[in-house]
Amino acid sequence: MSETNVEVVRRIYEEINARLEFPPEWFAPDCVTDWTDVAPEGEVMHGIEATNALIASYFGTFDNFHVAAEEIVHADQERVVVEIRDGGRMPGSDTEITSKYFHAWTLRDGKVVALSSHIDRERALKAIGLAD
Repeated sequence: MSETNVEVVRRIYEEINARLEFPPEWFAPDCVTDWTDVAPEGEVMHGIEATNALIASYFGTFDNFHVAAEEIVHADQERVVVEIRDGGRMPGSDTEITSKYFHAWTLRDGKVVALSSHIDRERALKAIGLAD
């Protein structure tokens, strides 16, 4: 298991909670993010600026958005799969909404080159070539 990549991914989640955006300093300029498995309007985005523009509306859905890594499913020299839980309180309500997803990360030289979000573990593993 690559502890370095796991630590990078953990830091990214911390930064998302603090900034409500993906921290650009942890992403390669030509990174690709794929949201097509988790949202009907999801897209494949190129570059972290495009990703942050797309995801801002999701983060803004909640009064107190937060994300937490619940389990590291897989980690090796370049890939990390994480079970996450995200959500927050709906505006004007005391109701907390959370969702469980699986993020598949590919990193090179300490930078994210690809990230995809999935509705289940098998799809996340398949996205990084670890399942049929």
